[in-house]
Amino acid sequence: MSVDIIKKAKTMNRSLEYAIPLFAFGGALIGIFFWMYNVPVDIRVPIFGCVIASCILAYLAWIRPRKDIVALTTPIYSFIFLGFPIDNFSAVVLEVLYAVSLSILLVRLKYRFGVASAPVLDKKELADPLLKSYVEKTRDVLVLTGAEPAHSAAVVFVRFAEGEFLAAARGAESAIAHLSDASAPRSLQHAFAIVKEQSERLDKSLVQPESFLVFPPEDAGMLAKVPDPKFGKPEEYDTALDNALLVLYAGAWNASETDHPHLLECQPFAQRLLAP
Repeated sequence: MSVDIIKKAKTMNRSLEYAIPLFAFGGALIGIFFWMYNVPVDIRVPIFGCVIASCILAYLAWIRPRKDIVALTTPIYSFIFLGFPIDNFSAVVLEVLYAVSLSILLVRLKYRFGVASAPVLDKKELADPLLKSYVEKTRDVLVLTGAEPAHSAAVVFVRFAEGEFLAAARGAESAIAHLSDASAPRSLQHAFAIVKEQSERLDKSLVQPESFLVFPPEDAGMLAKVPDPKFGKPEEYDTALDNALLVLYAGAWNASETDHPHLLECQPFAQRLLAP
């Protein structure tokens, strides 16, 4: 399932985030050791830890939809530091300050520039014919969704696509608390409930429960993937989540035009959900 791909990418990116302070401060500590014990090694050698950390930071900035120019250019400064002659004490101080700066930039990147996402396939409209057909098929019902529930649907979908399962669950829970029969179609409400339930379990890496939420028979016309009566529990569980996410995507697309740019960024994930 595509959720597994998202989880693996999230794990890899998180490991890279941890590697930045590890390399940066690790190199600084080695530099301090060389300086304190007068080790006959060029004091600039430990700066390579900062070079590696800055390259990782630049990579994490590059794979985000919003580019942080400051983070992207950090490798340039690290190579500049290597090229200039510098005394041992100044080099150690510079390494520590640079390691602190890289850590601050990492936090800034994570919380101001969003998480990594797949590349945008089309900047104006849905490019995938299957996804476009599904969104158009559900338009008559989901266009009645209020602006606030539609925006909530976009936020929950994007958070889930980015692998932020807890944030997706919280967003779905908040949306459910504010929904009423008049503000959103029942199929959208069921979708929020299913995503909330499964996102919470994904966040805690819990196994599939014996009983779980699914769409009622009256929502069959809104589903992109028709459940097969021959499905076992695992297939039924996965299909319920795929359908719920796609209902949220269609609801957001049909009733919240301001969220189209974010939905387009997550279009590849929606396409994978539609795959057999």
